[in-house]
Amino acid sequence: MRLTERQGGFTYLLLLVALSALALSLLKSQDSVQMRYWEQQEAELLFRGEQYRAAIAAYRAVGNGCFPVRVEQLTLDKRGPTPRYHLRQAWVDPLTNDKTWGAIYDPQGRWIGVRSLGKGKPRRKVGFSHDIETFSKAKSYYDWTFKVEGDPQAPMPAACGR
Repeated sequence: MRLTERQGGFTYLLLLVALSALALSLLKSQDSVQMRYWEQQEAELLFRGEQYRAAIAAYRAVGNGCFPVRVEQLTLDKRGPTPRYHLRQAWVDPLTNDKTWGAIYDPQGRWIGVRSLGKGKPRRKVGFSHDIETFSKAKSYYDWTFKVEGDPQAPMPAACGR
């Protein structure tokens, strides 16, 4: 018997082991890629939500304490002699890929903030810049609220000329 006839299946066995190792490493990297994707989505949600919160606060600060009624008032505020842009654009909710956000109202019906309508449980529990207690204990993305403090003395939207 020649030497090559006895080693016929050895190369095939090595190929199977190498392919199995490759498959396992791809599965492991898929988890890493998916985790990174969700981290980016959460970071984008925090950024965009904070943009809305800051825009509502800026809108109130420039006028007579009125809260905005529509997103368009944040992107183009025509109340003064020169237009103001409190929000660069109407941001899309990164979790739903939709421009529709959940609106948050105070007890008197004034719009004071937004929240995501996305489903799922947040993975991030630390590193928040605003309302740390609420964000770290959130059970879903719906609990991540981006709002300004309500003001019972603020004029109602009807009194603000809209």
